[in-house]
Amino acid sequence: TDTPNNQDTRDNLKIWQQNLRKSSPAWEHMVKSLDPEIYDLACIQEPYLNPVKLANASNLRTHWDAIYPTDHHSSPQRSQVIMLVNKRLSKNSWHIVPLKSSNAMSIEFTGPFSKVRIYNIY
Repeated sequence: TDTPNNQDTRDNLKIWQQNLRKSSPAWEHMVKSLDPEIYDLACIQEPYLNPVKLANASNLRTHWDAIYPTDHHSSPQRSQVIMLVNKRLSKNSWHIVPLKSSNAMSIEFTGPFSKVRIYNIY
């Protein structure tokens, strides 16, 4: 159910996982298909990144926070994973777990289900 501030209070997480093989058409199709009313988190391997190493799409920021590996902006290596977190989830219910890798990342969620860490590994 939704709270008055439109933040989700479900006691489970729905996760989308996909390897996009760095394809722009696959990225666009995934963003259009990733229903924010159904999914809470997307774990993407080999994401399409624009020339400045960011994931973008016209409607991405409306529903999703793009989360990058801890050293994404400081490492010369291309990030092989990203996560998209549904904006309906309170930012107080999750945080990034720092990992020193462009091939792995983790987010920890806290809620009625206790705590859970989700790892996205390439």
